[in-house]
Amino acid sequence: MHVVALALALSGCGPSSKPPSASGAHAAAVATLQRVNTQAHACWLKDSAFSGYGIVPELDTAGTPRLLVVPRGKPQSLPQAVIVASADRAQFYGPLSSAPIATRINSDISRWAAGRAGC
Repeated sequence: MHVVALALALSGCGPSSKPPSASGAHAAAVATLQRVNTQAHACWLKDSAFSGYGIVPELDTAGTPRLLVVPRGKPQSLPQAVIVASADRAQFYGPLSSAPIATRINSDISRWAAGRAGC
């Protein structure tokens, strides 16, 4: 009986194999999108390829955090791209996903989500 109690007590000391909590996953996604947002503002908004677009972050929502790429000066317009993320990965969808610039957007957000910087 004491052996069973000791085994149970010691089992609580080992590393946990539980998946991250929902709030932890949300915080990781927000951190990833913050990196993407910072780099997108630094790179895209100074680039003529993105001259017609602005970026609206929605990072502090209770739902899925995201970045919206909208027509410049029209933050309430329908997004041309929506960028969503997990802890270390980002992807996008929307009309720009079939535009010639889609490959660059994908490459940029993947690089930035992974923690690398630069345009």
